[in-house]
Amino acid sequence: MKKIVILENIRSAYNVGNVIRTADALWWDVWMTWYTPAPHDNPRVWKSALWAEEYVSLQSFVTTEQAINAARNVWCTMIAAEITSQAKSLTNYTAFNGENIAIVFGNEVVWVEPETLSQVDEVVFIPMQWHKESLNVWQTAAIFMWELGK
Repeated sequence: MKKIVILENIRSAYNVGNVIRTADALWWDVWMTWYTPAPHDNPRVWKSALWAEEYVSLQSFVTTEQAINAARNVWCTMIAAEITSQAKSLTNYTAFNGENIAIVFGNEVVWVEPETLSQVDEVVFIPMQWHKESLNVWQTAAIFMWELGK
């Protein structure tokens, strides 16, 4: 099963490093788009990844559309982790038993770009139980990787 995290416009190098480290633990690839920093470009990514970048398959793309097209070339179903009126709850989301999957995560200010949302198969969110609407992007990615990577 091919499992890919696509990081779209992630500003925090530490978040990127933590996603890479989690991807190593759970056996996911990490693809970075737009201005998301890569380990070889930013020492803060390297610092928080703690050498996991040596073991995780990493790729950089200029645009998210290029990453989505590349994921579709390996037969991935495309998901965006986002809160929209059409989004499905991760709690009871089971559409991907054993299929190749790619999940797009956007940045914490503008979220997943509208153009990207129009290119994915499903939008899925983590239901929150208290006051905040969302989690930090690397925490969100970790939950999605754990739940959908089984």
